[in-house]
Amino acid sequence: MTTSESLARPQPRTAGRARKAPLRVAIVHDFLTQRGGAERVVLHLAEILRDPVILTSVYCKDLTYPEFAELDVIATRTLEPASAERFRRHALSYLRGFRKLDLSFADLVVVSSSAFAHHVSHHRSLVYWHSPPRFLYDPAAYFGGGLATRAVRSALAPLRVPDRNAALHHAGHCANSMATAQRLERCYGIRAPVIHPPLSGARLPARPAPLPQVTTALVVSRLLPYKRVDIAIKACELLGLPLTIVGTGPSEASLRAVAGRGVTFAGSLSDVELAAAFASAAVVVAPGVEDLGYVPLEANAHGRPVVAAKAGGALETVIPGVTGELVGGTDPRSWARAISELLDRRLDPGSLKLATVPFGARAFDSSFASWMSRWVDPREALRTEVMAALEPDLEAVQAVLS
Repeated sequence: MTTSESLARPQPRTAGRARKAPLRVAIVHDFLTQRGGAERVVLHLAEILRDPVILTSVYCKDLTYPEFAELDVIATRTLEPASAERFRRHALSYLRGFRKLDLSFADLVVVSSSAFAHHVSHHRSLVYWHSPPRFLYDPAAYFGGGLATRAVRSALAPLRVPDRNAALHHAGHCANSMATAQRLERCYGIRAPVIHPPLSGARLPARPAPLPQVTTALVVSRLLPYKRVDIAIKACELLGLPLTIVGTGPSEASLRAVAGRGVTFAGSLSDVELAAAFASAAVVVAPGVEDLGYVPLEANAHGRPVVAAKAGGALETVIPGVTGELVGGTDPRSWARAISELLDRRLDPGSLKLATVPFGARAFDSSFASWMSRWVDPREALRTEVMAALEPDLEAVQAVLS
């Protein structure tokens, strides 16, 4: 881990100048202060790309996945958990940091962005979009409603033009979902192919656990207004269904204020603890309108059905009646009814896991390598063993993406 000065000018060893990799690869990500789907993608990219350096604005090893501690991570700031929880207050300073970032050491830059990481500049930069920044283009969903949100919208308006300019100067773009692709076209005029994020990792069970004897519900989410966790709380209360909420965030205090005795706030969990939480739940509730929504896929991989919002990425990941149910609107009664009907069906855990195969690592790796091939030879950017496994697939995938 280095200082901000080192971030601007990476040291030769850290930057990979002495490495044997055909290409020197950098991965740029917004921040490493949470355990979410975007961070899962970065970990997977670090597995398949050749010896990459990961550059980010803020890093807190205790709040994100422990695997990052084994990787070559360079951050503007390294924070302790108490400080990292407030990192969003300084988001604009991170924007300036990305603009100043010296990436001249790299032959290829892969950007993972949902905030400001796409403000970096490089002649061969490819962006994997999780979303345009919600706080710029959808502040009501991000911050909640009211007068304060309107004030924030006005204050942030001057940032939208430079943000669009930053987005447009990259060589290539792809989106994590159709919902994100549509948002990219709406915000930036960018048309991007969709490559769903990889559902992979040793944390996923080879065989899902049987349905639990005690019926409970589970929410796995950052606690932010647009995640709409309050809907799950109210719906489960109507059913008298115990609910466990995994995650932390600025909305925790307000959610605790409306939660009854049947709600347990579990905070941030390790992968082992999260797997146990999935195994002990009979249903997973995902009320937020997500760009893709990693949780429904992860729930299905653990053999658990999902009740999710009938909007955004869930339209691509949840098959009604097969892997879960979709609910329109925010009426807790509608959500309670969908949860109750889904629990009555007792969907087979093995069938739910099988439905996640199209979202596996192999599908992502093939599509990503084929997409990348428009700007760089994948054989020079990907690890040898990854390319050896993928080469039979690339010609067919390239035809689909082109």
